[in-house]
Amino acid sequence: MTNTSRRTVLASMAAVAAGLPTLNAVVGNGATPAAAAADTYSSNMELYTLKADREGIDWMRRFRIGGGAVTDNGRHASVPLNSTAVLAPHGGGIEAGTSELCMAVAGYKPFDYDIDPATAAEPDEPQRDFWMFEALASSSTQHVTSTHCNDPAAVAVCSSNLYAVSLHGFSSEEKKIIIGGRDERLKRNLYEAFTASGFASAMVVDVVIAAPGDPINGDDSRNIVNRTRTGAGAQLEISTPLREAMFGDFSTGASRRSTAGQTSAASPKADMYWNGFVKNVRRAIVNHEMGKDPFYIQKPEDPDPNLPV
Repeated sequence: MTNTSRRTVLASMAAVAAGLPTLNAVVGNGATPAAAAADTYSSNMELYTLKADREGIDWMRRFRIGGGAVTDNGRHASVPLNSTAVLAPHGGGIEAGTSELCMAVAGYKPFDYDIDPATAAEPDEPQRDFWMFEALASSSTQHVTSTHCNDPAAVAVCSSNLYAVSLHGFSSEEKKIIIGGRDERLKRNLYEAFTASGFASAMVVDVVIAAPGDPINGDDSRNIVNRTRTGAGAQLEISTPLREAMFGDFSTGASRRSTAGQTSAASPKADMYWNGFVKNVRRAIVNHEMGKDPFYIQKPEDPDPNLPV
């Protein structure tokens, strides 16, 4: 595909969606990606080097590398191969809500910094490797295009896993999910999870698979989500209205962590949007790790045109 910056595309979409709130860099509501033609920093390493003294003030990163051994010796039930990393390359105030969703999909209740992730582990859920870059301030200048991500921890997380799912945000007037990436089977599992479960129709969420050649389809081999042991991953672009609907209070990072999936006057269905999204992504990952492919259950005479061959 043409190597077009995600920010360039998202900025043009933001211009069309006039009237949406602008990015609040300090509190990090991340409603609309900033209108910039190019990233301020050419890579994560450049950002870290030039803003090293601002870590913990302007930015931070969090990650988990290395899960436990998995053994399957059962006769009647297969164990999924838990080897899927979860990423939020533009978390914090850049694409707000993606940090919290990353934690949740990875098997944790959204937790604050300086907290032992083990204390936030969800019971009966596998805890997966994750990596997040989170902007704490000056959010609009800290976006690094996914194809330029060279954070050593991000590379280690992805290269240690067979698969990966990355979470992104984009501006739109509707609740929408765009599924991209190089892993065609994982994309099909994600699409099937959102649609077959009834989440998309019941919650009026438009779920589509990015077309080949779409500048934000995530199929570039340099995209961090595709730098797995299989050379492929899937990315989910989540619209601002959908992310806002998942939180009781979307205004700051602290409020998002404390109100994820909690209803409020502003978000009366936050529990349904949050749980529907998180559970369906988890379900798709498990199905993928089990080797399932929803393409094979499509009726030959009535194939789903949204599922890529």
